[in-house]
Amino acid sequence: MKKTRIFSTMLATVICMASLPAINVFAANQQRTTTLDLTVAGFQNDQKNEDEGWSWDADTLTLTLDNVDFSTGNKSSIKVDVLKSTTILFKGENKLESSATIISRTDRGSKDTGLTLKGEAKESKLSLVETGNLPSMDQPNITFESGTVDIQGGAAITLYTIKVMEAAVNIDTTMADPEDGWNDGLYANGSIEIYGGEVNVKAGRIGLFVVGIGAPEPKTGLRIEGGKLDLEGGLADVYLGSGNVKNGIISAGDITLKGKKGIFLYDCEKCEITGGTFHVDECEDPFMAHKNSSGVFEIADADYTKVDKAEEAAKALNKDNYVDFTAVEKALEAIDRTKNLTQQSDVDKMAKDINDAVEALVYKSADYTELDKAEKAAKALNKDDYEDFSEVEKALAAIDRTKNITEQADVDAMVKAINDAVANLVKKTPASQPDSVSSSDASSDTSSSASDSSASDSSSSDSKATDSKSDSSSKAASNASNTNPSTGVAGGAFALALLSGAAVVMAKKKK
Repeated sequence: MKKTRIFSTMLATVICMASLPAINVFAANQQRTTTLDLTVAGFQNDQKNEDEGWSWDADTLTLTLDNVDFSTGNKSSIKVDVLKSTTILFKGENKLESSATIISRTDRGSKDTGLTLKGEAKESKLSLVETGNLPSMDQPNITFESGTVDIQGGAAITLYTIKVMEAAVNIDTTMADPEDGWNDGLYANGSIEIYGGEVNVKAGRIGLFVVGIGAPEPKTGLRIEGGKLDLEGGLADVYLGSGNVKNGIISAGDITLKGKKGIFLYDCEKCEITGGTFHVDECEDPFMAHKNSSGVFEIADADYTKVDKAEEAAKALNKDNYVDFTAVEKALEAIDRTKNLTQQSDVDKMAKDINDAVEALVYKSADYTELDKAEKAAKALNKDDYEDFSEVEKALAAIDRTKNITEQADVDAMVKAINDAVANLVKKTPASQPDSVSSSDASSDTSSSASDSSASDSSSSDSKATDSKSDSSSKAASNASNTNPSTGVAGGAFALALLSGAAVVMAKKKK
């Protein structure tokens, strides 16, 4: 009974909790709704608000944000004293939202002061959401040092310089009013300098706007020495000049231009491009000057190192070794050495086309004529005629018909192996053939031979006359036997009597 009551209580608790409004259990800090004003007297000393997740170090002029959530309506989220150089260090994920300029300043400030945004790690994020068609930030100078800064709604503007070191800066101002809104990406009266990191801008008007008014170094309004840039502006991706900007220098970086106009020179003497990799396939006019401007682009030649290597390797090939060499010849003919650095992708494609054509080449087959002859001759032999035919069989089994023209030596070796094996063959010795005589003749000859041998042994010292008679008697006996085969027994007895008589006579004479 007690268990039933406990279960019922737990079930009722769960039902009650489910009926309550949803609570964000992941919110680490209390939301702040008023401006954090770093210019007031209290910030001459260290300050800290653990509930909201921020702290101030008065000695280093560093404001640390740790997973803060500022939503300040029509007031700035943070206000800094631009007579000082302030650092905002952010950890985790931080959000500042306002319909006013989110990070504002007290007055014009100095060209040597400004704001540095620094993430504890690359994953550390600071999100600025401006909803009132005003700039997201307005400072003398802004340095994006590290971490990730996401900006939505309004441009980041400076009186002097914007620098990007190793930070990732993502800006989207396309939702700002096209007429009254600050719908540029990065806007600098002086200069924009990018040394590394990533800059991704999608702007309603201009991606990187270098105005040139009050620039500390008017000769260099744009400087790109590294980093990865992906730029898309409704009017232009990069706009140089309308004040005293005299030059832009691009010496490195991976740069993608996606707007209708890429880098646009208005009141700028020249833009020097001495390095960097450009991707301009999605841009209608990547490099252009205003029709009333004397501005020009001074662009270094493209790097043909890869083309040179590919061309040298292709020309070293013997075209006669291949089934079809035409694709390589076409790729070599297509080499165009008039390209500049901004067309490097075209040059790289030339190298790739050559290498791909070479890779697709197919060798002609090796010449198997002599091998065919040797194989045919070997197979025409009767293996049973030879003592050992195994070496010939091994040589035939080793034939490989996949060899190409560059492997002709291997085919020639197969021919030699077959021919050598055939040349070393040894024929078997023919078996001896038996005499063609009848058994009766053989018996008679054996008897006669035995009688002749016996007579000869017993009369070795007889005279020629006696030997003659003995031989005559023996021949007569043999002839008598052979003359009438049907009387073989009687003839044999008669011959035996003659031989006996002859032996008696010879014995008497010896006495």
